[in-house]
Amino acid sequence: MGNISVTVGKTAYLYAIDVRLTSDVGKDPAYQRITTATDYDYGQYPAAVHDTTDSLTVSLPDLGGGVFSNAGSVYFATPVGMSALHNQSMATTYTLPALSSDIYSWMVFPQRLSAVQESQLQRYMLQKSGLAAPDYLYPDNDIYGYLLDDASEILLSDPPFTAVYGAGLNDIGIAGAAGFGVGICPNVPAGFIPIAGCTDPYSDGYGNYAYSDNSVMVWVPAFYYKWGDGTNGLGVNVIDVKAYSAYADVATANAAGYALHRAFYDGGSIQAGFFIDKYQASNNGGVASSIKMGNPLSSNSAHNPFSGLTGTPTNAYHGAIVAAKTRGAQFFPTSRFIHAAMAMLSYAHAQASSSTTYCAWYGSTTNYPKGNNNNALRDTNDTSMIWVSDGYSNAGKTGSAGFGGGSGNLFAKSTHNGQNCGVADLNGNMWEINLGLTSDGTNIYVMNTAVAMKSVTSGNTLATDAWGATGIAALYTSLGSTYQSLAASNSAKNYGSASQVLSAATSGNDWNAAGAGVPLSAGTGGSNAFGSDGLWDYRPNEMCPLSGGAWADGSLAGVWALFLNHVRGSSAVYVGFRSGMYL
Repeated sequence: MGNISVTVGKTAYLYAIDVRLTSDVGKDPAYQRITTATDYDYGQYPAAVHDTTDSLTVSLPDLGGGVFSNAGSVYFATPVGMSALHNQSMATTYTLPALSSDIYSWMVFPQRLSAVQESQLQRYMLQKSGLAAPDYLYPDNDIYGYLLDDASEILLSDPPFTAVYGAGLNDIGIAGAAGFGVGICPNVPAGFIPIAGCTDPYSDGYGNYAYSDNSVMVWVPAFYYKWGDGTNGLGVNVIDVKAYSAYADVATANAAGYALHRAFYDGGSIQAGFFIDKYQASNNGGVASSIKMGNPLSSNSAHNPFSGLTGTPTNAYHGAIVAAKTRGAQFFPTSRFIHAAMAMLSYAHAQASSSTTYCAWYGSTTNYPKGNNNNALRDTNDTSMIWVSDGYSNAGKTGSAGFGGGSGNLFAKSTHNGQNCGVADLNGNMWEINLGLTSDGTNIYVMNTAVAMKSVTSGNTLATDAWGATGIAALYTSLGSTYQSLAASNSAKNYGSASQVLSAATSGNDWNAAGAGVPLSAGTGGSNAFGSDGLWDYRPNEMCPLSGGAWADGSLAGVWALFLNHVRGSSAVYVGFRSGMYL
């Protein structure tokens, strides 16, 4: 028979690849050639006849980092029913083992279906092969039967598959619409469980996952963006965001003026996305967890200290790295790149929204996520929403927006996308310790894409350390003694300007800096679009960046806010962190 090769080209909304019979070969039951996913024909004839030496090869779409799935499942319709192979490692090319039976059709999924779904899939596949009639499809209408066949894709949208694939896999969504800014993880790692509604963009649980310590984390799919400079097809400071699947590769996107955000590079590889804590870290039985209504951890002994966690992490900013590891070795304090990516998504959502329908914090002048920042458990621009005190000063319990009083969906006003599925408290409550930028007192440095965030350590002597000469030489690239708005002026500035705020570069240091949310020289002065968020322009030795603002920072707090005047060994009651993780 020879090897049979199948290429499937379409990547958007591709959850399963269904290879079936083709009409360009006579219906000889001894051999049916499979070509591409563009010419389907069904009948009671094998697609491949059992042969112990032959195999099937399929070219799969790259859903991020060159990997389709680390635990995929392949289902076969055979004369005796449906058989399957599970826990298959599938890169962009996957070869099946030697055939053990005749195959009438087969489908590839990035993860195993539930037992109920497998039963329904079996009826579907056998019916398509002419071997059995299902009991849940309308006659001659498999579209109503919930599997939509469209040449190069199968869109699983309604029952019986909605629990696994209800929306675009690893799709950042459409700015201004339901579910924008979060998405479905293409390969759910060990220890994570999808929360109810995880695949429904209209659900509070969309893109939300629970880890084994009960932490809630949100999956943010990789995305491209174009920042308008007035000459690249977009007006100044207009942004356009596209899904990672929109381009064949980064080079093609760059040629169109789109950049893959810096947050989606880690360990020298492109990442499919990242997990970010939905809430600021709190002490959950010795583990730094993301728990709604948790009392946020701080880097000071007087307020929910890091040292109360397992292993007694140091009550200093560098202690956040050790504190994050109490959940697992793969976790780290979110990078400045991740925080800036969240700010960029909020900015894009604001520009695209025209009402509060899918953006609860939408407004004509204060069009950005709200936070606990007025030193009275409220937002300085929206006092209708009240946080619940954590018992220390005016710090709030994380995720408690609206639970202290007010009417309407106030929690959604505190998330990055104005929806309950979003990430909370990126504006105010507690400054968050970030990795990715530092200084030796003379120059400013940005972390290299080759660095794996989970491997960065908390000292100042080793090549893996986030601080110190040895770590800087190994992990960072210099931006120079000054860079654009970072002039070591020892002063506070404000984000936003009528001039271009971020670089539109698609590579190089300008792209790196834009990915860290560093404004251009003319990008400060303040504007409503950026909330006039604060930028504290300093260059201390062992600088440790902080993002978001705290409970008393007023209008200077916000999703863009960046504080550069504290260092590795600093400690403050208003400074904590949240964790991130890559696949």
